[in-house]
Amino acid sequence: MIGTAPSVPGPYLCYSTDFDPVSMRAAHALVEETFETQGPFDGVFGFSQGAAVLIAYLLDQIAKYPERPLPVRFGIFCSTVPIIATDPAYYRSVFGSLSPEDEQRLRSGQDDQLSQLPEPAQASAKVLAEVIDVLEPIIRKSRISFLDRQPLDVPCALHPDLYEPRLSFPTLHVRAKNDPPALRRCSLLTESFCLPKWRRSFEHSAVHSLPRSAAEVQDMVSAMRWVIERSQRSNL
Repeated sequence: MIGTAPSVPGPYLCYSTDFDPVSMRAAHALVEETFETQGPFDGVFGFSQGAAVLIAYLLDQIAKYPERPLPVRFGIFCSTVPIIATDPAYYRSVFGSLSPEDEQRLRSGQDDQLSQLPEPAQASAKVLAEVIDVLEPIIRKSRISFLDRQPLDVPCALHPDLYEPRLSFPTLHVRAKNDPPALRRCSLLTESFCLPKWRRSFEHSAVHSLPRSAAEVQDMVSAMRWVIERSQRSNL
C-alpha cells in the first residue's frame, strides 16, 4: 500500500473498492450504526478513504437534517481521497444531462476525451481518474472500470463549488507533502468543505501515511490539541 511501512503487513480493508452510490450509501449506514451503537463520541479521526467517508456522511447529515446537531464536535482527517457523493440529485446535476457524445467521452476514460466534457462532469471525472491511476496497484482496477458505466453509476466526487453544506466545527487536515499530486489535490479540496475559522492544516514528510518522525508526531499532536480545545468552547 502507498506509504505503508513494512511493519504494517495488512490486510488492508476499505469501505468500498467500487465507489458506486450503492456501496457508498452502505458505508454511510455502517458509520451511522457505529454512532448509534457505540457512541457518543467527541470527535472523529479518519485516514484516506475513511476520512472521505466520514466527511461525506457528515455533510450528508447537514444537507438532510439542517436543524439536527451533528454527532461529533471535531474532526481529524488525514490524506483524504475524493469525497464520493451519495445524493442522486447531485449525480444528476453532474452527469445527468450529458449528450450521447459526451457519454462516450466519459466511458472512454481517455484524458483527451475527458478534457472535452462540459463542467462540472469534467472536473469530477478527472479527479476520479487521476486518483484511480495512483491507487490502481492497490485496488487492482483501472480507471476504465469506473468510467465505462452508465453516467449515473460513475463515482461522482463532491466539489465545494457545487455542494453547499459545510462542516462548521473545528477540523484538522493532515497532508503528506510527498504524496502523488493527485492525492495532494484531493486533500486540499477537502478543506474547502470546512469553515476557515475552525480549520487547521498540517503537512508531514511521509507518503500517504501518518507522521513517522518524532518531531512531526509532536507537531501533529499539538495541532490535534488545538482542534480539540476549540471544540470544547461553548460558542460552537
